Amino acid sequence: MIENIIIGVVFLGALAYLGNMVRKQFTAKNAGCAKGCGTCNVDFSKLSEVKEQ
Repeated sequence: MIENIIIGVVFLGALAYLGNMVRKQFTAKNAGCAKGCGTCNVDFSKLSEVKEQ
């Protein structure tokens, strides 16, 4: 009986882990940023100033 409960808990944990991985694949990420931390955003106004120099 206890073995079935342990197996069920491990199985549900594995399903939650896989579900989380699938959810992360389909959620929107910050454009142009590989890490997703938001520190590598491009400011296009500064880019045009640099290009004009």
